Amino acid sequence: MGSVPIFGSVAVFGDYVAADTVLPARFGFLSAADAVPHLVAELADDANARLRANPILVVGEAFGYGTGRESPARALKAAGVRAIIGASFARMFYRNAINNGILAIECAPLVRAGIKDGDEVEIAPALVRWKGREFAIAEVPPLFREIIAAGDLIAYGRKVLAAS
Repeated sequence: MGSVPIFGSVAVFGDYVAADTVLPARFGFLSAADAVPHLVAELADDANARLRANPILVVGEAFGYGTGRESPARALKAAGVRAIIGASFARMFYRNAINNGILAIECAPLVRAGIKDGDEVEIAPALVRWKGREFAIAEVPPLFREIIAAGDLIAYGRKVLAAS
C-alpha cells in the first residue's frame, strides 16, 4: 500500500465464504498461478471471472473462515487481487492475506451500503471512497504496510536482512 492509494473496480461476494470455498483443499498443492482458475469456482458460475476481472474484493462476514491454509491467499494474489474490503475476516485468513501482500481491511458500513460488482473504490490510509462517500477505516499498521509494499512477507524479510 505504501503512501499510494489503491484504486480499482470491485467484485462483491457475500457473507460466510469459507477459505475452502475460496480455494478448495484439493487444489492447494498447485502453484498459485495454476490454482487461479479454481478460485471461488464453486461459489457461482461467474464468480471466478468476476474475481479475476477486479483487483479489489468486497466481502461479507467471516470471509476466509475454516482453515489456516495459505494457498487461498496465495492464489488470490496470483489472480491480481490487491485488496479485500470485508465486514469481518477469519483471523488466520486475514494474516495470510497480509503475508501474501494483499491489503485486508474491515469496513462493514461500505459492505452493507449497496456496493455492486464493477463499482470503483479508492482505499486511502484512513478511509475508503465510493461514489462520493467516505468510509472511515482503521489505520493499517506500519509493519503491514511495509509487507504489502515489499510484495509479501518473504520479500519484506529479505529486504530487512539485506539492510542489516
